[in-house]
Amino acid sequence: MRGVSSRLAITAAIVLKDLREFSRDRLWMILSPISLIFVIVLFLILPHTVNETITLGVYPSYLAESFSLLTGFETGEFQGLEIIGFADENQLADAVLDGSGDISMGIALPVDFTESLRSGSGASVSLYVSESIPMEMRLALSSGIREIALAVQAVYAGRNPLGTLPVTLPDLQSSILGEDMAGRQVPLRDLVRPILVIVILLIEALALAGLVSVEIENRTVTALLVTPARTGDFLTAKCVTGTLLAVSQAFLFLLATGGFSFNWLILSVLILLGAGMASAVGMLSGTSGRDFIGTLFYGMIFIIPLMIPAFSIMFPGKPSILIRLLPSYGLIEAMSGVLGEGRGWSFATPHILTTLLWDIILLGSAFFLLRRRVESL
Repeated sequence: MRGVSSRLAITAAIVLKDLREFSRDRLWMILSPISLIFVIVLFLILPHTVNETITLGVYPSYLAESFSLLTGFETGEFQGLEIIGFADENQLADAVLDGSGDISMGIALPVDFTESLRSGSGASVSLYVSESIPMEMRLALSSGIREIALAVQAVYAGRNPLGTLPVTLPDLQSSILGEDMAGRQVPLRDLVRPILVIVILLIEALALAGLVSVEIENRTVTALLVTPARTGDFLTAKCVTGTLLAVSQAFLFLLATGGFSFNWLILSVLILLGAGMASAVGMLSGTSGRDFIGTLFYGMIFIIPLMIPAFSIMFPGKPSILIRLLPSYGLIEAMSGVLGEGRGWSFATPHILTTLLWDIILLGSAFFLLRRRVESL
């Protein structure tokens, strides 16, 4: 028991020494707080809401109410669509062309629209869409106009309007596979927050890499091992130092941005695992580099692949198998689910176990290579 407490005391002393050396490094003492402030400011200026309503302009204005009833918007059957009437077609076109986002799409119906459908002569309808509207939305709007016209003609003919359509959906029901995310789209701010956490963790990995590189090149570690400290104490202290640096920065960021309003316990576990991964990267980079530039170069070799899964969450669809095999994928996926979608333990646990396995592999590799480098001095 006395031997364990002795080893812990030696490790703690080395950690305190590392923290003092880090506090004397002007580069990282300036870069760390500046980078933290930068990511916090970047987070705060990002949009924090998602506009899930499509605004549709209709000309002439007196048809807007009828159009709302036909689409089910007025009765609440269909949400996410707002219909605004215009008294002039040119005003409608100008509103769509304005590009402010107030009017995304416009429909200009002929004044005798209903009479044309009643007589069966047909009607010519003009569609106005903003350049930001995707092609699938434009095609859906065109198809919707045709279906509404068929329904209106059926009503005038005394038939069931649903019977005129080639496809019917009983009670307008649909089967949703998976979790229904309607009305819970992730704002850009919450989507980017996991990326910023990873950036903070990996920046501190570079700080640890510089500390390890300097101790090796200045042979401080040789002098350290003359004392009762062992190589294992040195390696453990470097892991603890890297973890403390990374955890403190990530915790400050989440506290400043309200991240712990979600499941704080899961986030704490994820940050610890991410800090362990950052410590492994720092030790691997510091072992390989001979100077500041070399350490930075090797650090980028490790950091860039680890950042790829963070940016993949910005795009829809499932990432490729190569991205999912990267060590940081589970960490990013779990953090994104917790921070962006409010997921719980059932979602995060498989990713936590995967990240833990990668931490063991990376830290084991870092310990092995750093031990060899230290013993070769």
